[in-house]
Amino acid sequence: MQVFVVLLWAVLGLCAGQKPCCTPDQWEGTIQELQGFLVDDKLGTVDGSVEVSYDFTNQKLALAENLNETGSGNTKLKVIQDYKKGMQYAIQGNSCMEFVLKGSMRKQCIPDNATHIGSFSLGGMTAGGLECDSFMTTVAGSQNTYAISDMTRDGCYPVTQLSVNLIREHSTVTTQVFTDVTAGIKDPSVFTPPEPPCDKVMLEDTTELGSDVLKRVRQTFEQFI
Repeated sequence: MQVFVVLLWAVLGLCAGQKPCCTPDQWEGTIQELQGFLVDDKLGTVDGSVEVSYDFTNQKLALAENLNETGSGNTKLKVIQDYKKGMQYAIQGNSCMEFVLKGSMRKQCIPDNATHIGSFSLGGMTAGGLECDSFMTTVAGSQNTYAISDMTRDGCYPVTQLSVNLIREHSTVTTQVFTDVTAGIKDPSVFTPPEPPCDKVMLEDTTELGSDVLKRVRQTFEQFI
């Protein structure tokens, strides 16, 4: 028992030393998502995937969703954001709309005030296991919205994220699993809007662009990682 306690404290000591990190400036992957929600006394679920292409070097982000929601059926939508041009595009089927994009692109980082809550090896405690670190983050100004993000020790790639949003009218619990994550951008045309040019839409606030889950995916890039 005494040996076990010594080893436990040694492991805890290593865990406590892990600091928040930033993802690579370019990466791609697919988010597999499952969400349960309670909105105005209505219970439901959302499940599906969002393909992500993140390019901080060139200030671009592309998100393509394929989601199923209780009562709403299937939604397929792609959003391209080009921060250098200050434009974003929403493509759904043969329809494309162009919006003004305000603000600057945020680098994907675990916030400095995040709490490191543990480390683990994905795939077992073997030589081939993937070492990961877990961080808990609360959204600034809110005591009812928080997330636990698991990141790889080597490279700081996202692995999983569990987020909880407890609001009287709109509460959600969301699990996101990041799959097939790779460094770099394989095909830069993923950021190219379709031709002919998209219809221009004059909106001051584009936070409502896309489905509820796609909004939350975009918020993920702004709030947690």
